[in-house]
Amino acid sequence: MENRDILYFDRLWQESNPKDGMKHTKETWDRIAGNLKKDPDDVRIIKEKHYAELTSYLYEKCVLNCTSSVIDIGCGTGGFASAFAKVADSVLCTDISSVMLEKCKEKMDEDGNSNIEYLLLDFKNEDLQEIFGDKKFDLVFTSLTPAMDGLDSVKRVNSLCKGYCLNNSFVYRKDEIKNAVSEDVFGIPASNRWGNSSSYCLFNILWNMGYTPEMTYYKETISHEYPLNEDFAFGVVKNIIRDRAPTDDEVKKTLEYLRIKYEGENIKKTTESLFSWILWKV
Repeated sequence: MENRDILYFDRLWQESNPKDGMKHTKETWDRIAGNLKKDPDDVRIIKEKHYAELTSYLYEKCVLNCTSSVIDIGCGTGGFASAFAKVADSVLCTDISSVMLEKCKEKMDEDGNSNIEYLLLDFKNEDLQEIFGDKKFDLVFTSLTPAMDGLDSVKRVNSLCKGYCLNNSFVYRKDEIKNAVSEDVFGIPASNRWGNSSSYCLFNILWNMGYTPEMTYYKETISHEYPLNEDFAFGVVKNIIRDRAPTDDEVKKTLEYLRIKYEGENIKKTTESLFSWILWKV
């Protein structure tokens, strides 16, 4: 029986999850992966700095080295996994979406990584003991993934680990263009709390389980000027309407709104994010 403090923070985590109607299924993430476009070079450079900074942090903490085995749960397009692969002995990339794994493979090929394996995995619902047996990893990594969403996920992550776990989450994310469209076009209250209470709840669950987690913060600001067109409007809408693909009418209304509010052929988008890195030894 879990103590009441652990159950309290687990319940708080569930209650603070975004209520956007999004179902985190294979089909949903296949759709999202299929709509992903490559970042402009200046945006890519800023994101890769985040990957490199976190890799250096793990190396300096003696968590990641040339003998390390790593599993990335919900790897997405593989930015962090690619950075880890330059240091670690092996990296296993897992995701619920086969389309996302293909995107990940493309990045690994571009980056020249050969010490990577891939596994289609519904982390929250499959029998990890049956899949992995007694195999344990030196580092179990989760980043911005719905696979990490409460006490059960923490236990499942720990069950795969023989060393350290690290979770990378949003504390907040500020995107003024998204907020304006959300309120003025869709009538949905704007929110910068992309990370809900996950960092706070995860830290306290771990503390009450007897671990001594360490939290570090990383701030990232990305600014880029985009053509003000349907592609840009589609990208804004899909980050607001999360449970399905945007309709043509929603994209059209958003584009009209943006052209009135932000005059000109281009639009500058600035996104400010604060991330938490929570590290704990199992």
